[in-house]
Amino acid sequence: MKPTERPAWIDDELKAFLESGPSVVVGTRDLALVPEITRAWGPRVSEDRRSVSVCVPLATSARTLDNLASNGRIALACALPTNVRSVQLKGTCTDTTEPDAADLAAVENHRNAFAARNEQIGVPRQLVEVLWRRELETSPVLVKICFVPEQTFDQTPGPDAGLPLAGSPR
Repeated sequence: MKPTERPAWIDDELKAFLESGPSVVVGTRDLALVPEITRAWGPRVSEDRRSVSVCVPLATSARTLDNLASNGRIALACALPTNVRSVQLKGTCTDTTEPDAADLAAVENHRNAFAARNEQIGVPRQLVEVLWRRELETSPVLVKICFVPEQTFDQTPGPDAGLPLAGSPR
């Protein structure tokens, strides 16, 4: 899978947002354009700000992983439960692999931050934990997806929804 020649730049603000505890969903499609989504955890921006990784549950992400193997196209949608600020990153998968200790720590930190954000709006932590506790029961093994974002978009409801973010190639 070959990424674009012009990856999107991930600035400090976008990096902080991605790593702050948003709800994260990976979207893919098969060759017939049938979509598939799966929940993802532990978004991490690479040191060079040109790639992003997330972890998905292996048992519930087979179609997602098959789609990435067949065409490499990926969209990552992230939204904060506290203010509905949302972004989408579209790009090309460069690798799927076993997560290392840093990835697993990012998953744990993300889950804690996500639960804390939901508590701010009155959703008890134990209800939020159901999201990943059930995943752990059915799929204790995670797969790390690495991708190069080629486009980034503001998806927050309002007049700027759908507009490219700064640093996104036009």
